[in-house]
Amino acid sequence: MSEIVEVAVVGAGMFGSAAARHLSRSGARVLVIGPAEPEDGASASRHAFGAHFDEARITRRLGWDEVWGTLDSRSQERFREIETESGVDFFHECGSLVLMARSIGHRTDGILRQCAAEGIAVERRTEDELCAEFPDLGRLPMVGGVEGLLEREQAGYLNPRRLVSAQLELARRSGAGLLRAAVTSIRKDAAAGLWRLRAEGDDGTREIVAERVLIATGAFSNHNGVLPGGTQLALRAFTEPNLLFEVAPDRLDSLRRLPTVVTVDPEDTGDDNMSLYLLPPIRYPDGRWYMRIGPGMQPIVQELCSVDAMVAWYRDQQITPAQEAFLTTMADLLVPGLKAESVRSAACIIEKTPSKYPYIGHPDEDETLTVAIGGNGHGARGSDEIGRLAAGEVLGLPWDCPVPRDVFTPLAASHHPQEADGSRPDFLKPPFGLC
Repeated sequence: MSEIVEVAVVGAGMFGSAAARHLSRSGARVLVIGPAEPEDGASASRHAFGAHFDEARITRRLGWDEVWGTLDSRSQERFREIETESGVDFFHECGSLVLMARSIGHRTDGILRQCAAEGIAVERRTEDELCAEFPDLGRLPMVGGVEGLLEREQAGYLNPRRLVSAQLELARRSGAGLLRAAVTSIRKDAAAGLWRLRAEGDDGTREIVAERVLIATGAFSNHNGVLPGGTQLALRAFTEPNLLFEVAPDRLDSLRRLPTVVTVDPEDTGDDNMSLYLLPPIRYPDGRWYMRIGPGMQPIVQELCSVDAMVAWYRDQQITPAQEAFLTTMADLLVPGLKAESVRSAACIIEKTPSKYPYIGHPDEDETLTVAIGGNGHGARGSDEIGRLAAGEVLGLPWDCPVPRDVFTPLAASHHPQEADGSRPDFLKPPFGLC
């Protein structure tokens, strides 16, 4: 006899695990379904993947976008509580520095007004002041110069692997089940009014029957068979190339004093655009300390248009020569004289939506099917609020977020904007926001 659950959460990543915690605490009978991270790091498939398979994601409350600011702040306010309740530490408070081009001072003013209104303590620092406090940081040659926005408290980075572990642990304590398997198909049994999910795991294939389904499967969602009835969302996947610079022991103490760094370059200069992010030294599972650097949406950030391309990108963990050259140059500018002990590639995937916001809601008229998809490079730090809102949609609860519900309405693939000349639409050009 097939298992019957009240809510099947498909996807055990940052959105799915958060939603599972909120759903199970509401009293719902929940089963989370998703494969574990491959132990060898190379067994990626269209189902065994995850944007949380890493040690660090930037988190802070500062931002010029009110939607993401709300999601991020509400999530971050609960991080310490989640750590305490679960016994799993995942948040490292080292501060956050945003380097803004002085040519967009009006945007910097807007950020500061928003932060003041929300009670977020941010310091506006000149380039000279930053160099005095953080002598390891170089000066970026942005047009018009640079100034910094420094957020010292409730900002830094989180470990996404450990965040997911904490969320799943709390969901389990509230009665949720966890099935380490890949959902390969979902269909509605119209006669019974129930969803039938096919799941394949190490123990073989099984069927799960659910009253309601929440799909939180990230960039692969249009490709892995989990969206029923041929549904396709307006969702585009791109390479997220990173370089990890192993820090020499004699530089470790100094560089660990750095905050996370995001740079915002407004110039539309293609691969010469200097929008990127940098994390201070972080200890990885191999026991070594690495500084991580990644780009904005420069042309080197290439679109992944097929499931085979996505799987290969995750599996190989090897960025392109052009991506490596760009990131190496930027690392030399941001941290002069780093002299890394070793350098290695790391490859993730970023999914983008035309709205620039996650999809939280029902892709069609069937209110028993909900999606929570579309991190847009912000998903980690806003994940708990995204999961909470998704849980509310699954359960049919009143909307209780200051951001209107329709901001998160899922868009069908027919809403995919394209430029007439084949170039990227504006929402895919740097600077696409504060990552």
